[in-house]
Amino acid sequence: MGKCIVCNKSAGPFYSLHKACLPVYQNTQQSLKTKLSSYLDSDEESSIADLKACRPSEGFSEYHFKQICIKAWQEHARHVVSQASLNVPVAKKLLNIANEFEIYKNETEPYLISRLMNFEYLQALQNDQSIEFHSNFDMTAIELNEGEYAIWQFDEIDKSEQHQYSQQKSWTLFSSLLDNLFMKSRYKPLDVKLEKSGKLLITNQALHYLLDNSVKETKFSDIHSVTPMKHGIRIQAAIRNATPDTYITGDGRFTYALLQYAQGKDSR
Repeated sequence: MGKCIVCNKSAGPFYSLHKACLPVYQNTQQSLKTKLSSYLDSDEESSIADLKACRPSEGFSEYHFKQICIKAWQEHARHVVSQASLNVPVAKKLLNIANEFEIYKNETEPYLISRLMNFEYLQALQNDQSIEFHSNFDMTAIELNEGEYAIWQFDEIDKSEQHQYSQQKSWTLFSSLLDNLFMKSRYKPLDVKLEKSGKLLITNQALHYLLDNSVKETKFSDIHSVTPMKHGIRIQAAIRNATPDTYITGDGRFTYALLQYAQGKDSR
């Protein structure tokens, strides 16, 4: 017998919500969404206790109430990170909510929390201001050049080889017409080798990617181009037949701005 997520009483086999309790569940969703919007739009530092008070009773499933919170929070966070302008005060409030409700990175969309955490630093970079970050990178694993110093560190990032593409062949005129009619892509991505997570250290002279006991150094002077992506950047070295490196940092917008900032610090 399943228990009702609202009243915590038996809901019968294969059920988790009484029909009579459905309005309570729906009202909880709407109430939390409304109060969350009000909290984010207000200039006052109102208490998050108002959000927690949306849980109608102790019998209401704590797990399902948190899922309602995550869904509402995610909707607002997704909107904030998609905007061109940086709303740092709202980002801080969203991070505060995530902390109070114990919303972890693995419980929401990938990289949302990471991108919100970078808002303040990204704003400083856009305003040509210096940023301060204390790296805990194991400096004994690499040998820095003269005048080289750490600027930023990314932990547990993925690095992949170049995304390769091949053209799909249309074997019949009919399939070709369908592809054109439905705007179907004629290119499809092939398998991409993804390394296990490593650490990326950005200095004023180079990128250092540490994976296990090996370090790959990419000097700024060897970079031909940097392409920003949604969740990272792609580095093309200025070497003949070089394979681009894709670093999945979780925030392509911030990483791209950070790299430009670091390259500006190269005084060699």
